[in-house]
Order: sequence, then C-alpha cells, then structure tokens
Amino acid sequence: MLTAPPLIRLCQQLPSAERRAIWHGPWGALRLIGTRHEIIQTVFVDPSDPADRASGNEPAWSSQGRWRVALTGTAFQIRVWRALARLQPGQRITYRGLAEQIGRPRAVRAVASAVARNPVPVLIPCHRVVRSDGDLGGYLGGRERKCRILQWEQSQESA
Repeated sequence: MLTAPPLIRLCQQLPSAERRAIWHGPWGALRLIGTRHEIIQTVFVDPSDPADRASGNEPAWSSQGRWRVALTGTAFQIRVWRALARLQPGQRITYRGLAEQIGRPRAVRAVASAVARNPVPVLIPCHRVVRSDGDLGGYLGGRERKCRILQWEQSQESA
C-alpha cells in the first residue's frame, strides 16, 4: 500500500529512462519507467495490446521505503500534483476541493486538466479525485480501474 507520499524532485528536463519494471496490484499491471533512483512515468499495461503482452519479460517491482519520482511540468501542475501526493489512502477530494486546497478556488477546470496530465498515476493518486456530484468522474486508466483502486484502498484502511 502507498502509505507515504512519494518524494518528488522537480526537473527542468527528465532524466533518461533506463529501467522498466512491472508493479502488479488490484488495478492490474502498472509499468514503472525510470532510472535507478527515480520513477519518471507509470503506464497501465493493457493485456489485450500485443506490445504490452511482452511485459512478462520485465522484472516485477519491489519498493523499499518511500517512492521517489522525478517530475517536470508547469508551476501550476506541480502545485496540483504535490497536493494530490499529500492525500491519504482512501481519502477522496473533489476537483473544486483540490482547487481550494491549493488556493485557486476558481481554477477548477485547470485543476482537472493538471490531474489528467499526472505522469505517475497511482504513485501520485489522481484516482482519489471525484466530481462534486459524487460521481467518480474519468480516469486515464478507465472508470473500472479507478473503482477497483478506490475499493482496494478502502479495504486496506479497514483491515
């Protein structure tokens, strides 16, 4: 379980990806791409995609301690992603609530755009953002996957 927010390093330019690994979870398989020390991107593996079927050759991911991620983005995106990283497992927030949390209450659409551009889903928990009407809203990994992750987090919280 992701119990602590990832350590985030801001970059002008991302380092070259030299390693890939697969992290299996209730969301299916997640490809982690990065260096020896930091993750720069995560991508959901699509088992129906022939290119993704080759992921069986990649090593399984094992994490010791806190996740380390390297990010590049606008100052606004970084602000949104840092706020997301501070959300506790199982905690949900609306796009409006997130906009208020970062001190930009009228920037709800810009917050939604920054959430959608999160380069490391699951590690920075964009799946915890829901619509004001209570609907789960969209997710780059699909609504079903978002629902599975949220249910898993809730079950871990009550265990």
